[in-house]
This record gives sequence, structure tokens and C-alpha cells, in this order.
Amino acid sequence: MRWLEALVWPEQQDRLVRLRAAARIARAEPPHLVRGDLNAGIADLAGQAPPDATLVVFHSAVLAYLPQDERDRFVRTMRGLPARWISNEAPGVLPGVAARLPRSPSSDRGAFVLALDEEPVAFTGPHGQFLDWLPE
Repeated sequence: MRWLEALVWPEQQDRLVRLRAAARIARAEPPHLVRGDLNAGIADLAGQAPPDATLVVFHSAVLAYLPQDERDRFVRTMRGLPARWISNEAPGVLPGVAARLPRSPSSDRGAFVLALDEEPVAFTGPHGQFLDWLPE
């Protein structure tokens, strides 16, 4: 927890408060964490979801660390899963999402694109600074 707190910029006290609140929830109801390669494990993990549940896969600022062919593999996997897919990545990380944007994000804010099932729904601050919903 000290490491996560150290990653919060000093002037962003609201983020620190939010982080600590999330940590209290995680301590009370620990999540099931799985270590591994996301492409190698996502389909098997999805298969473990209860059949009557709505499976949601969410990621933020992770795909940029994969080479393009591994990003493409992840996209193909997500398209084949019975899941809702929520991504929050920089605009160029998922070209299919970027192609559906009604306009480019403001370059001075370093915006990410929040998308549901590859459909852009908002521009976001990379650290939660803002959320600008796109028109439907």
C-alpha cells in the first residue's frame, strides 16, 4: 500500500483519499487476483465466470505495453468472448476504437479513450482527472 500511495502525486489529495477508500474495500472483500500473461489467460479466466453472470473485462493503460501483434491478439480474443469489454487506453492503442471517434481528443490534456465493446463513449484523464462523455 505504501508503494501505491507513493505513486500518487503530492498535490492530488483527492486521488490519495480515493486510493485509501478502495484499499479498505479490497481488504474487506479481497478480489481474486491471477498473475500471468493476459493473452494466455484471459479466455480461461472468462470461462470460469458463472454462466448466468454478465462478464465484464476492464483494462486501463495496459495494452500500450504490448507489441502490436499481441494487442491484435487480445482484440481478437475479446471479440470472441461472451463479455462486455471496457477499455481505457490512449487513442492510438486500439485503432478500431480510434477510427470510431467523432473527433480527436484535445492534445493538451493527454486524453485516453473510454470505450465499451470498441465503441468510444468518453475521453478520460489518464489518472482520472476528467471524464468528458461523447455525444451518443
